[in-house]
Amino acid sequence: MEITCSQMDVLISFYIEGGLSKSLKSKVEEHLKKCACCRAKYDIIKTMITDLQNTFTQEECNDDNLYVKNGCSQYRLFKENLSAYIDNELPNDENIKIRKFAINNKQARKDLEDSYNIRKLMNNSFSKTNGNIKQDFSKKIIKQLDLEDEENLRFHPVLKVAIAFLLTVLSLTAIIVFSFTL
Repeated sequence: MEITCSQMDVLISFYIEGGLSKSLKSKVEEHLKKCACCRAKYDIIKTMITDLQNTFTQEECNDDNLYVKNGCSQYRLFKENLSAYIDNELPNDENIKIRKFAINNKQARKDLEDSYNIRKLMNNSFSKTNGNIKQDFSKKIIKQLDLEDEENLRFHPVLKVAIAFLLTVLSLTAIIVFSFTL
């Protein structure tokens, strides 16, 4: 079964994070080779993630010394807690520290704004697709593709182990029973 573009919308993030099985990963890669639209989406998302990662690793010194190249504990603390700050998961004193740092630092404000924009984009995308679907589409797709993989294997590995164990027990029982009858 080939993957459709609507399925790719769900699977791209799992693919980037490395959360797909080998067979599903190969199907996604095959689709990306064939479909220019999905490849463009993948490239955009991958570029955004790479840019965000590079923002942290390539910081330059600021005149007022609010952050320096990877060494400033304030900026490192800000970057480490940014997601938790956006999701309101930090205690009040940590929220205040993050807020003060973002107010006083141009790069931190940009990072915060970028994070809010990404979150807004993701929420908008989810809202658009959520209204159209009555069930969790991503779980359904992954389950369907995993079932196909299991059908190709014929027996699930756990089932193979259980059958081998059962056959061993039956063989040993037959040997013991046969030896007592002699």
